[in-house]
Amino acid sequence: IGFARRFATYKRAMLLFADPARLARLLNDPERPVIIIFAGKAHPHDEPGQQLIKRIHDFSVHPDFIGKILLLEGYDMAMARLLVSGVDVWLNTPEYPLEASGTSGQKVGLNGGVNLSVLDGWWGEGYNGENGWGIQPRDPNLDHDQRLHEEASDLLDIIEHEVLPTYYRRTGNSHSTDWVALSKRSMMSTIPRFNAQRMLRDYVTRLYRPAQAQRRRLEANNAQLARELAHWKHRVRQAWPGVSMQLMLQPPAHLYHDDTILLQVRACLNGLAATDVRLECLFGYAADESDIDVAQVGQLLPVSEDGEFIEFHVELAPEVAGLQYYKLRMYPFNDALSHPFEMGCMLWI
Repeated sequence: IGFARRFATYKRAMLLFADPARLARLLNDPERPVIIIFAGKAHPHDEPGQQLIKRIHDFSVHPDFIGKILLLEGYDMAMARLLVSGVDVWLNTPEYPLEASGTSGQKVGLNGGVNLSVLDGWWGEGYNGENGWGIQPRDPNLDHDQRLHEEASDLLDIIEHEVLPTYYRRTGNSHSTDWVALSKRSMMSTIPRFNAQRMLRDYVTRLYRPAQAQRRRLEANNAQLARELAHWKHRVRQAWPGVSMQLMLQPPAHLYHDDTILLQVRACLNGLAATDVRLECLFGYAADESDIDVAQVGQLLPVSEDGEFIEFHVELAPEVAGLQYYKLRMYPFNDALSHPFEMGCMLWI
């Protein structure tokens, strides 16, 4: 098992040692021996990171772990290349949701290694249930010590009851056919998705070519569209401080199968037209006290106008069950914008 990376505290290199007695029992099993290799560096001014390395060194020279916990010195790109191509299992235990990517795990998958990681960063996308192991992160709002305890217990459970039995399940041959199949699934799921060729193709097709097309569109006819868009933006910015909206009717608190929700919003656009804005309803589950995980978006359309007020309606059938929340948002909209939220103006209910 390999663990090699920058020793930042959020990467939680010590999670494996939350239960030293249990870890020692697993590593010293004569029928299923395990070696864990650590390597990495901490920033010269990152004293907590340096202390992590010292603590791992202290464990590596403890009688229970001599020859089982190895800490390699002189970590560099050459050593990293050897590790990601040589380990059987790559361990990554970041504190959710702080992992940006975790590219070393991608390299392991390319080389036939198997990832065992918290479902954060790239592994939250790359894990499919059959190409390695995932540690389900606990709620970030949970007590910190309890969260560490539960995730550390999950880690050791996976090693003891899944990793080791799969690796040592050998029937007459010198290797485990189950492990070879797992290694192949790791490669098949990683190579097509996590490589520079795919990344560059995505940049070209999703960003560079659309940006090039948008530029040509704005420059056409002596930049006529660009001039019109600039005038529209100025008009919207002048009017936006006076824009307001209110919900006319509270939706029912309880819904049954096939029930729909009618949302009615009365908006004062301060001189803007209904076509200058987009009004949407976001449905989903609570993510925290102030946000939701959006599962469904419905657009409200203008149905009537009374002086400076415009009424918008939408009738929605929720697509998911359970306790749900909703929010209403309104923002400036123009087909010529490069991005729907380009103006940076938004109202919420």
